[in-house]
Order: sequence, then C-alpha cells, then structure tokens
Amino acid sequence: MPRRLSDLPPPAVPGREDWVPPPRFGRVSFDAYLPAHPTQSAALATVEDFARWQPARPRFPWSRAAPPPMAGLYLDGGFGVGKTHLMAAAWHTSHEPRKVYLSFAELVAAIGVLGMQGAQAALGHERLYCIDEFELDDPGNTLIVKTFLAAVFERGARVLTTSNTAPEAQGRGRFDAVAFRREIQSIAERFTVVAIDGPDHRTGSAQRRLLQASDLQHAPDAAVEVGWDELHRALERIHPVRYGAWVRGAPAWIVRGVRPIPDQQRALRFVHLVDKLYDQRVPLWLEGDLALDELFDPHYARGAYAKKHDRCRSRVAELLGEAEAAMAGARPPAVPPVPTGGGA
Repeated sequence: MPRRLSDLPPPAVPGREDWVPPPRFGRVSFDAYLPAHPTQSAALATVEDFARWQPARPRFPWSRAAPPPMAGLYLDGGFGVGKTHLMAAAWHTSHEPRKVYLSFAELVAAIGVLGMQGAQAALGHERLYCIDEFELDDPGNTLIVKTFLAAVFERGARVLTTSNTAPEAQGRGRFDAVAFRREIQSIAERFTVVAIDGPDHRTGSAQRRLLQASDLQHAPDAAVEVGWDELHRALERIHPVRYGAWVRGAPAWIVRGVRPIPDQQRALRFVHLVDKLYDQRVPLWLEGDLALDELFDPHYARGAYAKKHDRCRSRVAELLGEAEAAMAGARPPAVPPVPTGGGA
C-alpha cells in the first residue's frame, strides 16, 4: 500500500559523508562519455587532463611545488550535454585523497549553517572541489561564495564546477548584477571556461506527456503517494538543502493531479526537488493531463531562470521514461547509458 508524506522520516541536513557523487553518477567514467559534438570531445580531453593532474615533487626540500595549470575549471553549457557526467568522472578519477562533490546550493547552505569559519573548518581542507550547478541567484550568495572560493584558491586547491550560465553572466536578470560586477568578475577570473554545446540527449522532452492514472497501478507498493497541492505545501515547509535526504526516504514517488505551476517560487522549489530525485535515481511517477512544456507558466518560464526550467523538463522526461521501463518490468541499468554526450 502506498505511503504518505507523513510516513517519511524528518530530512536531515547533508553532511561530510553526503558530499560524494549521487547514485546516478556513482560509477560513471570518462570511457562511458560518448561525445556528440566537437565541443564535447574537447571538454572530455580537458576535464580528463584536469582530473589526472598531480603536482610534481619539488627538486629540493625548500622548493615550492609548481601551481596547477588550471586552478579552476568551469563547464558552461546547456542541459543534457554531459557536464555533470564529466565532473563526476573527474571526481572518481582524481587521486586526490581529500575531495568533495556537492551542489552549489549545498555549499551555500553549509556556509549558512556553519558560518564562514565553521565552513572553512569543515570544508576548507580539501584539495579538489566538484561543485554542480553553479548559480549566483542573489547578492548574499555572491559575497559568500567569493569569500569561500578566495580562501580555497589561496591554499592551492582546485575547483571543478558546472553551470548553465557563463561566469560573466551570473546574476543577470536575477539581481542588480551590475552593482556586484567586481565580485562576479573576481570569481570568474579564477576559472578556465570550457563551453560545451550539442543537443539534449533526451530528445523531444518538452512534448512528452505525463503518465495517466491507469499507469499507476504498476507503481511499487512502497512508493510515497502525494497529491500535487500537498506536495507544494510540503516543499514550502522544508528547506531545499534537505530535499536530497527527503527523497531518499522512499524507493519511488507518485504525484497525482499535476497541473501547471502558477508562480516562480513554487516552480524553483519543484525544479530543485526534481534535481534531487534525478541525482538519487529515485523513480518519479507524475500523473496529469498535460505535456511537459505546459508544466511552467509562460509568463515566467522564459525569464531569468529559463535554463533551470528547461533542465527540469528534460530530467522529468528521463525519470518518466525510467518509470515506464519499470512498468514494463525492465529495471534501469545501474549506470545509465550515455548515448549522446551524457546526462546533466
């Protein structure tokens, strides 16, 4: 019998043990990345070099080690071209004994909860930072991240990050980025930018329709079942940084009565939920009489966060495909295939 939201344990704040690639990217490799565009081939070579770099031993005890050729590497591109796959492969390949993998939202939340000094104590001694979905959404995040990354680079550590937005365009359309141009530029100049182009490997995701009520009879009995309005009330009560632990509380999620999302804030919370379901590879069964391109209201969907909404639709399409595979009795592979450039 399906469970209710109230049956789930309270979601915890992620900690050091959670800062590793999530299950969807838990075993990915560079060999499994199959480029579908020349920029993807170039990015593969650059990221692999970045991951395999090791400092040479100084010739003399008093000599300083040479700095890395690239202290920061910034993968800039659209959704579905394999940025996260490449970053996770770099994390797995790197021989650095001290490394962390976390989302930008988790980094900002950790600094907010621990304070800058506490975050430096908990996170400040790594040698490699892999930060997914780098987004400067407001002035506070900009200043926090600038301070933290300045200390990271000063120690000689390296940072690999992904984003749907070029570094110099961060914050544009979301806050007065002109007033924070110096701070944004000080972050951007630390990174070598690698642009990744190519088609979304989840072709036709926007036209994809949601599941029908008759499909849900094949959903797993242990799934959490929730109505659309109830889900959004719960998302409003829980801090987004806890969504990852929350979605792991059930082997699958069934959401009934999906309708277009009328406002930006609810849409962004749903986007973050889908990101966590996707990363954790938790099956999602969305039931409703609409296509994915009708999920977000046009009055905000093409605004400053358009790329987030596009990524969400693309990822939901993949999750629905996995749900259909489960309905057909076919379990998805432990490591998802990467036919044209990989996920993300």
